[in-house]
This record gives sequence, C-alpha cells and structure tokens, in this order.
Amino acid sequence: MSFSPLSLAFSVAPRLPLRLVMRMADAGALIAARRGGAMIERLASNMARLTGENPSDAQVRDAVRSHIRNYAEQLMLGSRRGEPLLEGVSFEGFEALAQASEDGPVVLALGHSGSWDRAGAWVCAHGRRIVTVAEKVEPPSLFERFVSLREGLGMEVIGVAKGESVFSTLVERVRGRGVIVPLLADRDISGSGIEVDFGTQRALVAAGPAALATKLERPLFAACITYENESPTGADVRVRCVGPITVDEAALQGSNRIEALTQAWVDQFAAMMASKPQDWHMMQRVFVEDLDPERLARARAEHERKNR
Repeated sequence: MSFSPLSLAFSVAPRLPLRLVMRMADAGALIAARRGGAMIERLASNMARLTGENPSDAQVRDAVRSHIRNYAEQLMLGSRRGEPLLEGVSFEGFEALAQASEDGPVVLALGHSGSWDRAGAWVCAHGRRIVTVAEKVEPPSLFERFVSLREGLGMEVIGVAKGESVFSTLVERVRGRGVIVPLLADRDISGSGIEVDFGTQRALVAAGPAALATKLERPLFAACITYENESPTGADVRVRCVGPITVDEAALQGSNRIEALTQAWVDQFAAMMASKPQDWHMMQRVFVEDLDPERLARARAEHERKNR
C-alpha cells in the first residue's frame, strides 16, 4: 500500500478533538503561507485574475488557511468528533434547489471553494440525495478513503481519472431520479473544456454541468461556498445557490447552447467568488494565459470536432 501524509492524517485526525485538529490545521497553514512556493504563488495569481487586483499578503495567508481548513474538515466529517461540522451551515437558495429535484435530477455547478463536502453533508442530512463525480487521486487507497467518507455521509460517488469521461455513466445513474448532482467544474481535467470569461480573463472550465443539464433536459443551478466567522478553531459555512440558470434561446443565433449555459453559470459563480476570493482553493492552472499551449490546442481541436 502506498503511503501519503494525507492517508496518515485520515487515520489519526478523527481520534482527536475537533477543536485541536482545526487549531493544528490553522497553525500549519500559517507556516505554509510564510514558506510560500509555486502552489501558493499560483493560488495568488488565480485570485488576481479573478478579481483584477493583486491580493495582499494577508489575503494570501487567509487563502492558505481556507484551503487547509477544508482538508481538515474533510478528515473529520463522518466521525463522531466531527458531528459539530454539520452545524454552522447556511444554505441560501436550498428550498428552490430541493424543490427542483422533486421530479428528477437537478445539476449544481460548483467551484473548488469553501467546504463543499461539509455543504454536501448538510444537504444529505436535510433529506436530499447526492450523486457526484470525484477526481481520482494517488495512492488509490487515499481515493478509496475519500469515497468511503462521502458515501458514509449519504453521497453516491463516481470516480474519474484525468482525461477520462464518465458522462454516459453519470447520465444513466441519475436519469429519472430525484437527486442533486453537484459537479466541481471550475477547471477542466478532460482535455475538452470550454473557454469562458472568468472574472477578468479567459479560462478553461468543464463542460459537464451544462452538458448534463442539456442532455437530461433538467435545471442547472450554480453555487459558491465560502467561510464566515473564522477563528483558529473553525468557521461557519455559507452556501449561496442561484438558479435555474437560463440563456436566451432566441439570442443564441446558432451559438452552442452548452457554451452559453456554461458562460452563464460561470458569470454567477465568479461574481459571488470575487467577494471572497481567498476561499477559492485553486492552485492549478485554469486561465488561458497560464495553460500549456499544446494542451490548449488539443482542447480547442476537440471542441471544434464536437461542434462540426
């Protein structure tokens, strides 16, 4: 079995008091922020591209704290000591989202922000079923831990590797069911993403939410998750959910509906995220200026092929 520090943390953290785990995560985040490095530089760069302003040192520090806090909460969710994490969640727009899922699946476009697993656990605790997709991580035993955690909270998880498509599997899994389908889509791992205006620049995001909603002829919502009332021992979670996302069908004039719907949900997400950019846990390259030219060319070629 391959070893990773996160695998060890999964074993140890749930045995410790929640406040201690969160305090340790906060202390570790401050050390990481002081050390800096390529990933933290990318985090700060993405924040700047989102908002159009370079983040302050304090905002970068808070962004690292937010990122590590999310991991710490994932470690504790599902354990007896982590039960208080289901409290302190406010979900604006939940009634509309839940009602939309009464007669079939509803798709929810998300970004890597705040604490999405904690928000998902709250949704399941309030009587709604979730079916989602999770990127496979190494080692496989670590991915299995993440899947087991989410399934224990009431979610159904489909694993996907980079460059792999599980779209048809997802369609068959959710068709005709009254489930919420949250998809993290603010970056593309398939190699055939959609270019959009994201904050102040162009970015490549996943087509999944818009494509799934279109294929199933079901509503698409979007949500932004942030932290509030933060302290070294924890924070509350705020979910802002809007929808159904719509586009003016008459104004498309031959344009791709999935592209238009993707831009529409990204507009909503980026506008909400810009008010708390330090809670956007994006340490990967998503903006076109930062992407490998060959990867971008492949994505554009694949997009052109699909739209001939």
